Amino acid sequence: MYRKLVLDNGVRVVTERLPTLKSVTVGVWVNTGSRDEQSSQAGYSHFIEHMLFKGTRNRSSSEISREIDALGGEMNAFTSRETT
Repeated sequence: MYRKLVLDNGVRVVTERLPTLKSVTVGVWVNTGSRDEQSSQAGYSHFIEHMLFKGTRNRSSSEISREIDALGGEMNAFTSRETT
């Protein structure tokens, strides 16, 4: 059974609990893609997608990747005409 809610800031969240599993999946979709770009903005969505892998002020991209790998996880991203 899915649970849907909208946060005060308008972000929509969908969750599903599967009690037989001992893992977690997190997906984040931004409701914009290349179809929303003006010609002067071509590539912005793809650029933003790549920024997800650049790290933060406190952790490098390598540190984040190693920590996720150590837990058996993986990171991936994509850009389409509809979403980023």
